[in-house]
Amino acid sequence: MRKRLRKWTEALSRPQIRVGLDIGSSAIKLIELEQRAGGYRLKRFGVRRLESRVAEEESIHSSPRLKASLTELFQECDLLGSPVAISVSGPSVMVKRIRVSGVKADALDEYLTWEGRQYIPYAMNDIYFDYSILPRPRLASEEFELLLVAAKQQVVESRKTMLEEIGVHPVVCDVDGLALMKTIMRTRRASRGRSFAIVNVGASGMNIVVVADEQPLVVRDVILNETSSNLTAVDGAPGEGAASHGSFQARTDSPENFRAMAEVVREITCCVESVLDRYPELDVEKLFLCGGQSNNPRLRSMLHDALGIPTLQFDPFEEIECSGDRRDRLSASAHLGGVAVGLAMHQDNHGEH
Repeated sequence: MRKRLRKWTEALSRPQIRVGLDIGSSAIKLIELEQRAGGYRLKRFGVRRLESRVAEEESIHSSPRLKASLTELFQECDLLGSPVAISVSGPSVMVKRIRVSGVKADALDEYLTWEGRQYIPYAMNDIYFDYSILPRPRLASEEFELLLVAAKQQVVESRKTMLEEIGVHPVVCDVDGLALMKTIMRTRRASRGRSFAIVNVGASGMNIVVVADEQPLVVRDVILNETSSNLTAVDGAPGEGAASHGSFQARTDSPENFRAMAEVVREITCCVESVLDRYPELDVEKLFLCGGQSNNPRLRSMLHDALGIPTLQFDPFEEIECSGDRRDRLSASAHLGGVAVGLAMHQDNHGEH
């Protein structure tokens, strides 16, 4: 988000960061990557489960329990003091494709600062925003299609302040959906240039992204209602540095769990079908599923039946180098790392519009 990035630009002159932090509604995921020629190597991956949705407390960013969990995880991973990339999601965030005409590229900043209210449902003084210029086939010379991102300033600043109070230095802020897209585009070579959807289903919400020709057609955050958020996940063993993550088994045959899964399926189906209505020539080839609920085979089967699209659990570490014993330890919790991996890769895009 442009105003914020300018404030933090000095921090980005440090050695390139490779640490991504994803604070979810039921777990924290922390990843450190090392970039190598042609790819990445995993250095650390830690997961810590939060007690009874600490991250949904009214004063989330001043929650002593959340701060304690973050501090413990950063200490376990030996990353306190590190610069990190973070993300936000939910109703305080907006991602939208817009078309702007009659404005030169070097005047887009000023134009959006003064005219952004026609695209953004928040007061401009209360938000951070950023944009990317999308490829523009068949557009006029002074016509641009933009991916516009906005987030409430209070949400971003409160999360930044909370982390600084425990000795962590956030230098980049992304949104969950775009971090997910970044992960799959950089770790699944076979998906480049293809059309697909990726969904991160968590305990109380999900991020839905539909991608075509390496560009997002839609990025949507869905807050699950009380019934859907009672969907019981099938989580595995903890990741590295995540001794308190724990594991539990879903009762996938319970009526409550089935109703919750059905609601998740309806939300995803509605989103994908609305994109297909808008782009009738689009052929969504696959649906990738990650997050705590993606371990549920019945949910994957229901999505496949509803959409007629192959639905696969997404492993963000599949093409990231790591030792054999570390790969074995990752297998049970890899599905939780989709957003955090993309955040750890974020700095490669700094300066791009």
